[in-house]
Amino acid sequence: MPSATEREFFGTAIAPKTFTQWCKFIHDSLKKGERGKLAASHNLHSVYLRQRDPKMNAFYARCDDCYIDGKPVRWLLRGFGRKTSRDCRFSLMDHFEHLLAWAQHNQLKLFYLGSAIAVVELSRSRIAQQYPQLDIHLQHGYFQDSKQMVRDINAQRPDLLLVGMGMPDQEQFLIAHLDQLDIGWATHCGATLDYYAGAQAKPPAWISRAGLAWLYRLLHDPVRLWQRYLLEPWQLLTPTLRALRTHQRLHK
Repeated sequence: MPSATEREFFGTAIAPKTFTQWCKFIHDSLKKGERGKLAASHNLHSVYLRQRDPKMNAFYARCDDCYIDGKPVRWLLRGFGRKTSRDCRFSLMDHFEHLLAWAQHNQLKLFYLGSAIAVVELSRSRIAQQYPQLDIHLQHGYFQDSKQMVRDINAQRPDLLLVGMGMPDQEQFLIAHLDQLDIGWATHCGATLDYYAGAQAKPPAWISRAGLAWLYRLLHDPVRLWQRYLLEPWQLLTPTLRALRTHQRLHK
């Protein structure tokens, strides 16, 4: 069970799962008729932002489930006394096509909000070819009227809403509008659609499994990502050490 210091550090309780376990968890919840739920994940970047952005903090405090995305989060959990299997971490970037196949098989309705118009159009065509029975609505993330977007989502009543507008914009949209959305579950998913469409270079599976996806992304997009991967971990060091010392003092 997560300790109080762990919950405070991450802003929520983390429940490590494999991708298959996460899908089952979401599906079981939907079969129970549960709606308006919020799922999240944590990687090092999200942990960093949560320490500094009150809206990110509110997002994680609100979420009903949180799985592990980045390998460093597993290492941090070990510091809080929780060991996890190396399989209990995943990213939707790596599993997006599995997610589409799962939703098609279980006749679930998806709504993806995010990415540029060209990416959405290309993805819509590819998905229609690969998953012809899938009920999915794609909407680019460059909208002006949030209230209208909420109405558009509610018109579809999706079982799963995926918001991929980058941190912290996607979390701010969800925390501002979650209570107005007629959905089963919602989750953030970053640039998942961009990777699927080939608009961004997707790390090979073996690099992701090795925990080196960050290095692959940095080498392919250094101007945008150098601060995230080279500076943020150092800036996170002090609050991390403080939280770990507090945990160790309380659990002697």
